Amino acid sequence: MLPSIHIFRNPHPGIAILLVFFTSLGTGIINFFRGVHLFDEDIDFWIAPICIGLASWLINVILVYRSRYLLSNYLLGWYWWCLLIALTDDPLTWKEGVLSVGISIWMAILFELGDERKKSLRTRSNLGFTAALLGLVQPLLLTLLIPSIISLAVGLKVIARDCLQVIIAWLMPIISYIAFLMLPFISLNPFIFNIQPNVSFRWPLFGEYIVLIWAFFALSQTLRALTNAKKPKRRGLLISWLGIGYAILLSFFSPNSSEYIPILAVFFGPHLVNLQNYIYPKKLQYWLTPSFLLAALVEIII
Repeated sequence: MLPSIHIFRNPHPGIAILLVFFTSLGTGIINFFRGVHLFDEDIDFWIAPICIGLASWLINVILVYRSRYLLSNYLLGWYWWCLLIALTDDPLTWKEGVLSVGISIWMAILFELGDERKKSLRTRSNLGFTAALLGLVQPLLLTLLIPSIISLAVGLKVIARDCLQVIIAWLMPIISYIAFLMLPFISLNPFIFNIQPNVSFRWPLFGEYIVLIWAFFALSQTLRALTNAKKPKRRGLLISWLGIGYAILLSFFSPNSSEYIPILAVFFGPHLVNLQNYIYPKKLQYWLTPSFLLAALVEIII
């Protein structure tokens, strides 16, 4: 374990205020230079920093205390924000914050699947139900059912009944939504769920190269944890990789959307927290935050 050198490794509750302040201020500054100007009529300039700042704190609270292996500090929220600004060259909006909070709730339920103190049936039902609700908000996320089922086998014994419970819980909101649309006095238009392969090509952003570099270190630490770490940490890191793979697939099958970015930020965040503690050579820990800030700066300049 490395000595505490990062301000957000301090577990003092007052650090949460600093986390919200710095991520809100940083979002406002980045959005200004990315084209959302102070005196524009678009209220997103003011709403986005507040939502992103609060989301950094909420994600930290939701995941740290349910992972059973992440230390009680504020590194996760900070690294989520660093990833978010590095993975896109567009201004951040409140949508990234809200989607990230939703995905973190889903991920927290995945953590609870391995908690013997929780009732398994209730947890699996919550997993399917939450995946369906996220899909109703963003139709592309209806595909969360697939990683939800796969996650049952990550470090756990799974039987067909467990998968069926998740599927039934996932179907309930979908069926309720369809029945609601069929009412004669409802005039809402149902969403159109259309997935098409991404045949276009673009060179990765500078920030995506940075994430790829740290991913190699994260993979080596995961392999080490699989032999030395306790079960909650082993399972938590594998769940993160499952989410990372899901986010990458979304980037291929949804060419005109950026939903995969906050999803990738949520799932890769725990790996950066783990690297902050266990990376070797140890001096590389000093480059974690600067590398993402540099990526955001480069994307502003070019």
